[in-house]
Amino acid sequence: MIDQTARDEWRAHWKVVLGTFIAMGLGYGGWSFTSSQFVQPLQAAFGWSRGQIALAFQVALFAGLVAPLFGRLIDRVGVRPVLCSCLVLVGASYLLIAHSGGNYALFVAAYALLVFAGMGTTGVAFTRAVAGWFTTSRGTALAVSRIGYSLAGAFMPVLAYHVIKAHGWQAGYYLLAAVALLVALPISWLLVRDRREAVELNDKGKPISVLNPALWLALISDRRILLVCAAAALTYGPCVGILSQLQPMLTDKGLPAGVAAQYSALLAISVVVGTLTTGLLVDRIWAPAVGCAFTLLPVVGIALLLPGTPTPVMAGIGLILIGLAQGAEIDVIAFIIARYFGMKSFAAIYGLSTLFIAAFAGLGGIAFGFAFDHFKSYNQALVGAAVLFLLAAAAYLFLGRYPAEPGVRTRKPL
Repeated sequence: MIDQTARDEWRAHWKVVLGTFIAMGLGYGGWSFTSSQFVQPLQAAFGWSRGQIALAFQVALFAGLVAPLFGRLIDRVGVRPVLCSCLVLVGASYLLIAHSGGNYALFVAAYALLVFAGMGTTGVAFTRAVAGWFTTSRGTALAVSRIGYSLAGAFMPVLAYHVIKAHGWQAGYYLLAAVALLVALPISWLLVRDRREAVELNDKGKPISVLNPALWLALISDRRILLVCAAAALTYGPCVGILSQLQPMLTDKGLPAGVAAQYSALLAISVVVGTLTTGLLVDRIWAPAVGCAFTLLPVVGIALLLPGTPTPVMAGIGLILIGLAQGAEIDVIAFIIARYFGMKSFAAIYGLSTLFIAAFAGLGGIAFGFAFDHFKSYNQALVGAAVLFLLAAAAYLFLGRYPAEPGVRTRKPL
């Protein structure tokens, strides 16, 4: 049952969850689900290798270096100004990519702009808003708010596939721009906002500088923060690598292109299940144990994908297990940050984890693309991904008990 405090939280703040539910997967956040739909059309249009396309997609992810600064900016001025400004830039970036005209340098630069702006439209902003309003049912609220992101991942790849097939790769980018500017932007402006009293202030009652070196030094000197960043990066990096090449990976293993697009939707649905399940569990069980357990699932999933021609059932189960881990990761990381460190620097710490995620996601995507170019197979990259998942699972277990006097209170863990 939901206790009275949790019920009161939902009655007062459901609009923030609804806004995040709708908007989170329709800006930059849903790109990881749809990116693989563009690989083969771009290869056919411009003669680029899959490694070159992966490099264009993933080098841009190193723009994630600015994620901690976006986090500090959000802690300082609030969610809505940063979120809405960045959504405008995300939509403009998609349009710029659509008009890059086969110029590879412009193509890469446009992706860098997309990811730079996109950092302000990811969980750095949305989870800050949700986590600030909920305490007793924080894990559940974070999970429910992310379901929309996962549902967008279920229908956007299929929609993008059919739009690209009917009208070309440029139309696919027009689609992404439209949902960012015409849906995500107005919804975010109307519904997504954070608690103003949660904005961090200095001793004089003014917001702390975004570039305050003492604060950054304190954050990166905390062993637990580094463990959280490692767990996040070592989970999300291989997930992005797999997703960025999912469509060609499945078709190379004998699945028809249309079926492969539907399998992308299957993976996204499993992300929903992973998100909901972990959201309910972390309100009741030690969150690092939940993160560890779900991070081990893709190791089994990869084993099912390794055969040269896996059966449709094997491929489906493998993708489900990978999706469960991806669904769990962001929810668990957001909960752990709030539970161990409170809300004062939530977005800065979350942004720091995003920096690690961006670096490993960039390397993972590049590795998968060039592994295929070199070995004519994705199996070597899949084995490497399995090793990273094992390391991520171990990182969770070194976090230790919850702090004796945390910044927030939740149900006593089992």
